[in-house]
Amino acid sequence: MSDSIPNFTLGRSLVLVAAVTIGASGLHAQELSYQWKPGQKFSYQMEVVVDADDEKITYKGIVHYVVNNANANQASITYRGGLTESKQQKGRPARGFGPFGPRGFGGPPSIPSPFSRPTFTGKTQTTNKITITPRGETLAMEGDSQLPYLLGNVSLLPFEPVPGDDEKRWTSDSGVAITEKSESDRGPFGRFGPLGPFGEGADEKSVQAAGEVSNFVVQKVEDNLVMVDKTYRLHTPKIGDKPAFEMTGKGTWTFDTTENVPHAYDMKFSLNVKDGNTSTMIPITVNYTRISAEKIAEMEAAAKQKADEIAKNAAEKKAMAEAPLTEAEKSETLVALGSGDPAQIQQSLGMLAEKSVKDPDPQIAAAIANLLDHADEKVASAASKALTRWSTEHAKKMALKKDYQGPSPVNSTGLVVESITPLYVGQLVQAQRARRGSFWRPARVKKLLPDGTVELAFLTWGKENARDIEMVTRRSIQLAPPELEQPAEPAVMPAAPVTAATSKNRTWTDSTGRFKVEAEYVSVADGNLTLRRTDGRTMTIPVEKLSKEDQAHLKEREQRATENPFKLD
Repeated sequence: MSDSIPNFTLGRSLVLVAAVTIGASGLHAQELSYQWKPGQKFSYQMEVVVDADDEKITYKGIVHYVVNNANANQASITYRGGLTESKQQKGRPARGFGPFGPRGFGGPPSIPSPFSRPTFTGKTQTTNKITITPRGETLAMEGDSQLPYLLGNVSLLPFEPVPGDDEKRWTSDSGVAITEKSESDRGPFGRFGPLGPFGEGADEKSVQAAGEVSNFVVQKVEDNLVMVDKTYRLHTPKIGDKPAFEMTGKGTWTFDTTENVPHAYDMKFSLNVKDGNTSTMIPITVNYTRISAEKIAEMEAAAKQKADEIAKNAAEKKAMAEAPLTEAEKSETLVALGSGDPAQIQQSLGMLAEKSVKDPDPQIAAAIANLLDHADEKVASAASKALTRWSTEHAKKMALKKDYQGPSPVNSTGLVVESITPLYVGQLVQAQRARRGSFWRPARVKKLLPDGTVELAFLTWGKENARDIEMVTRRSIQLAPPELEQPAEPAVMPAAPVTAATSKNRTWTDSTGRFKVEAEYVSVADGNLTLRRTDGRTMTIPVEKLSKEDQAHLKEREQRATENPFKLD
């Protein structure tokens, strides 16, 4: 490999850190030197094939490089790209489990699959910034593009170290440390823990010594291309119960002396992992070829043409969706919706669901609404979907219905549930979970207990789980928005529990939450609240200094008093 930082996952994160030294012994350095030019661009078609026992995994894609700036000592290069993963199953071996051991418990010791941790950034589109010398030594890297199987960073694969003087043979001999970090050690720093791509700030769980050696021999020169034979070996000694790794490889690296960048790479590797009595051998091939500037321009032109076509189609579709129905179209649509033919109705509803007119026709909306309770479930479902485009009120109801499936937090309604607020089993509410912060979450009422507490089932995609059932106080509950569709209320609403503490008195809290008092409401006048304490003494407090919950309680109390036709003079 190049002086990249390979990463191999065996149920843990393993980061390989190498410091390359170059020894040499017959080619002019100017022929094998990275002579970076600001603004220079080069791209590669890459392919990596991992031929495991039970499946063949291929990584394929195009990567791009741009030289940002350069001087005699170093260059700053931006990498952009990533490889797409594809898998071809081979069928399981006769022994009953794949090359990395059985997936269940028991049996012989097993090696977890290197793909058990799928979050390798080399398998996604990403951007790195690389600082590199004319001799191909990587000084720094921002970001990462790691691949599994000790393959290192995609962004660093093309760059091999080159000799600094007139040599045809040279060696890259690395001092290597494999740092093991368990999953629990990853912390807030992501997959590598606090280790950056080059190992700064290592917080090791354990360190395993290893060696990494690459030998290079110039074989021939054709025009501007120098073909270099490369052999590679990475190995770790077997120490205690730690897995031992050995990776060997042989192939050709080709350098372009006109552009002074790598041209091609064709290597075959064999990765051998020994863990206890289990040994796994994995053949790997890595190759890349530089794409010509003409080919890149052709690809960019094709991509632009495709993007233009997509944008044009999207604009045409948007214009059609926003165009109001003509009188003829409206008449035909109303006839179809009232035809009684499910197939014809669904076809018309499908067309209406694709519209997004600025001023929806109320007559069309009413015709759609009449189908919400249709005997055919498909018609009813299509009507609900179409009506979201033709009725703002219905769209809001559907959005609320989705929100109250859970488990995500919902916006507070401020509709505080008091001791006298009627609740019923099955009712949808929002409540705060114990030890889950101050977020309001969708819940369904399960039981109303005599002491005033309520048993709630907090919802996950509309479903109830035993672990999500909690007993909460009424002060931890708020009513759902009035627009939310609720299950049918019982013919007789259950009476709210009345206790000595809640019949007249209430715990009032100031806006800071530091001060509380148990007292009975007396009156509100001129923005001030008068309370009577349990000892009979009264006090007056500015309403604005009360907690939001208490202010909401006063508003609700005032609203009830306004709506009551039998209130005393």
